[in-house]
Amino acid sequence: MSFPISKTYFLAGLHCPKRLWLSICRPEDASPMSLAAEQRIKQGRAIGVAARESFKNGILVDGTLKHCLEKSWELTMVGAGGGVECLFEPAFLYDDILVRCDVLRRLPSGNWEIIEVKSATKLKDEHIADLTLQHYVLEGLGLTVEKTSLMVVNPMARNWSVVRDRFCYQDVTAAVVRWRQQLPQKLDEFRNLLTESTAPQVPIGSHCDRPYRCPFKDTCWRNVPPISILDIPLLKQDKLQQLMESNIWNLEDIPADFSLTQKQRAFIDRMIEGKPRVDHDLLQRLLAQIQPHQPLYFFDVETHSGAIPRFAGLHPYERCTFQYSCHRLNPDGSLEHFEYLHMEDSDPRLPLLISLLHHIGDRGSVVVYSQSFEKGVLQQLAAAYPSYGNKINQIIDRLWDLQVVFKKAYFHPGFQGSYSLKKVLPVMVPHLSYSNLTIKSGDEAPLVWEALLECTVPDEQKQMAQQLREYCCLDTLGMVEIYRVLERELRGD
Repeated sequence: MSFPISKTYFLAGLHCPKRLWLSICRPEDASPMSLAAEQRIKQGRAIGVAARESFKNGILVDGTLKHCLEKSWELTMVGAGGGVECLFEPAFLYDDILVRCDVLRRLPSGNWEIIEVKSATKLKDEHIADLTLQHYVLEGLGLTVEKTSLMVVNPMARNWSVVRDRFCYQDVTAAVVRWRQQLPQKLDEFRNLLTESTAPQVPIGSHCDRPYRCPFKDTCWRNVPPISILDIPLLKQDKLQQLMESNIWNLEDIPADFSLTQKQRAFIDRMIEGKPRVDHDLLQRLLAQIQPHQPLYFFDVETHSGAIPRFAGLHPYERCTFQYSCHRLNPDGSLEHFEYLHMEDSDPRLPLLISLLHHIGDRGSVVVYSQSFEKGVLQQLAAAYPSYGNKINQIIDRLWDLQVVFKKAYFHPGFQGSYSLKKVLPVMVPHLSYSNLTIKSGDEAPLVWEALLECTVPDEQKQMAQQLREYCCLDTLGMVEIYRVLERELRGD
């Protein structure tokens, strides 16, 4: 090989051998990095910096990769001889494998402890593999690694300024020792793989989006039909594998005797038929749950969460509501819009809550899309501000979930087996679409809001604020128009 395998490449290979091959041999095939992926990298770096405050007498091995390759080993030895307790980010190269340790701490015995810092809140299998590779490299270079440990974010930390409460510390030495037994075989597999002139054949599947979307998904999925076996709800991996091995992708090619559940077979039949199906009786009963002769509120919120809480009083990954949109459909058919977007770098929850309670009124159903999310947000606000708890709980009692209609009473092949608003809206209301918006998903909204808070250029701030308002407004306006379509469906218009 002309360059070493890094931890990143190694973990890519464990996730999918084809991803490893493409990462090294065809990196140009990767999709551009998403805002969410950029944010994960940024957050990981910030967590690494925050973790260093937990250690005394540590030094950062900084500089370019070239500098690290030439100097890290030498610097490590100087550190060991000079009484330095630990090193941050030292890089090591052994057996054509490059690793960088988050923290390398010298123990009283004179041996070493490798500490991996993660923005996650619990141990994952990939963390053990990551540490095992580091252990292998350092032991190969002659260091005695006595202990391997993991630091993860403490999800219950209420005050991020208290350094000792930020992280949970776990000794995973035994797990690393067990993983070492399979490491040589894995390294051989990856090295042999990288000598091949073509990518390995790896079936596509749910792993292409877990835990995050693979950067090469578009490459591997380019020949998949728009509607395929991958859209069959709750299809188990072994069934999916059988169909793929038979080169069956289109729903109409699935054999009649192929074992499927009744609901899966019904989904396939409806998709092949290509016609909408509406259970009018059930639709009537669902819409009848809405409070009659009262204003109807269509409500959506946007939230921000991160490993490092942005404001005091929040724990890691706690949702912080920074924006809402609310359309009020009055009994006379007139429509009004209310909204709130927090523009200052301060805790947005209380001013947002006060605005919401002022506008949403105390009567009339509150329509949301996927009730569990908005309900959870409101419950968190009630817990944070108990003096408003009764009013918030009254709103919760009035929630009505529009998504249930499409789960139970309204089928359309254009939904592609999904109930999400992003799939339902353009089918039900063709003139409304997210495609023309800068922000196209709820995952992007908190990232744009964070950028807005950190921006120092007023015109750019205004532009981002407008993008956020347009996105959140479309969510609630879209629900209004969908509701109107459903009413016309029942009237037979």
